[in-house]
Amino acid sequence: MIDIILLTGFLGAGKTTFLQRLLEAYTQHKLGIIVNDFGEINVDAKLIQKEGMEMLELSNGSIFCACIKSKFVNGLVEMSKMDLDYLLIEASGLSDPANMEKLLEDIQSQTTHPLRLFASVCIVDAEYFLDLVDVLPALAQQVGYADAVIVNKADLADEETLTGIAQRIDELNQGVGVYCTSYCRVEIDELLSHLKSERKTSGETTNTVASRPSSFTLRGKESVALQGLEAFLKEIAPDTYRIKGFVMTDQGAKEVSAVGGNIQIHDWPEQTEETALVVISSVGVKLVSRILSASQTYLEGKLKL
Repeated sequence: MIDIILLTGFLGAGKTTFLQRLLEAYTQHKLGIIVNDFGEINVDAKLIQKEGMEMLELSNGSIFCACIKSKFVNGLVEMSKMDLDYLLIEASGLSDPANMEKLLEDIQSQTTHPLRLFASVCIVDAEYFLDLVDVLPALAQQVGYADAVIVNKADLADEETLTGIAQRIDELNQGVGVYCTSYCRVEIDELLSHLKSERKTSGETTNTVASRPSSFTLRGKESVALQGLEAFLKEIAPDTYRIKGFVMTDQGAKEVSAVGGNIQIHDWPEQTEETALVVISSVGVKLVSRILSASQTYLEGKLKL
């Protein structure tokens, strides 16, 4: 039996941070990982790569949507052939996992070692959850399907907001365990030993080809000015759900991570031969003209779609 721990949560909520904490806590176990990134390039996989780890990267869509579901199913079957204790799955930020158990049921006869959904853990972004949960159906589904919910970035929200988040979570998933924290600092063993006993019945996912938001990949071979990069990101961020990737700058390689107006730029220790920046739009293709204009204004047009 291979136990699956499924991680869901909106773009930038902290899924990769929690996955890293799981890897640290489970060093004595044999682990496999499936990392699903909505964009064309899989940024999160680069952040958690570990030598000797069995990892599958699935990009350019949600694993629960028809766009790449067949790749996900094939990946599950292949992972079932391996000698693993746990299979950790980080779903994309816009995933709706309502059909997860149905997928496992459908491939039962194809698996070598049986796959069991042990836990579905949802990471909630305290800063943006209340603004988005009634706008994006996938967020409500992520919470409703969870066995445990981590309210992350609690340091960025006031008590009234945190109370409102707790109430909304209870409306979506009555009785689920809620853990309020920052940087996903939770006791893993405690969380996984106090899972909700009854999960919502498996149903149809809201992830469809028609409902998927627009995503764009900016690329460039030349380094850009760090100051210009900061101005560029501030210009386009209001029209995006998420920006992430790696950028060559005049001050070295940088890792970029932005959710709404929260923009973070950190040094990246590895050599980067090309800038690759994924932008997930909240306004669809209308963002294209703003990206091109801002690139010309702040980056001398060095980043192109």
